[in-house]
Amino acid sequence: MILYVMRHAEAVEASESLADEWRYLTEKGRSAARKTSSTISKSGPKPRLIITSPLTRAVQTAEIAALKACRKNVLVSSSLLLPGADTGGVITYLKTCRAAGRVMLVGHEPQLGMLVASLLGRTNQAIALKKGACVALEYKPDQDDKPAGFICYLVPGQKKITSLKKAFPSNS
Repeated sequence: MILYVMRHAEAVEASESLADEWRYLTEKGRSAARKTSSTISKSGPKPRLIITSPLTRAVQTAEIAALKACRKNVLVSSSLLLPGADTGGVITYLKTCRAAGRVMLVGHEPQLGMLVASLLGRTNQAIALKKGACVALEYKPDQDDKPAGFICYLVPGQKKITSLKKAFPSNS
């Protein structure tokens, strides 16, 4: 399975009049989401299913990705991708999505970075995704210790990074 893990793009800041869950994408964020999604569309197999956090900024990012990069435009909202949710639940759910073949997750940091690190077998190293960025992985749900291989990292406005060491340099 090809797994795309995309962090929501830039959103307005929370305030007294705007709760965190209602934060929406800025114009810069919308542009970044379009750029990343267009790159996915041009450079590899398109996702067939997008699973997103139900928070506004993630849903808006996922909707842009569905229009630009998703083959069938199937979009599902899941509380498994809410900030602070357990990554183990996401991994368990992904195993039920094998038939889709190509799945995109849209959510938040630090959860997505922890998920990517876990799938790559890098549990001792933090991985942080930039806003609007996407990691593509070759995911093999039946492998427990290192179920994914790195394909590329897409950051809005940058060239595609195909080296895991360049995408996420080790802190050691």
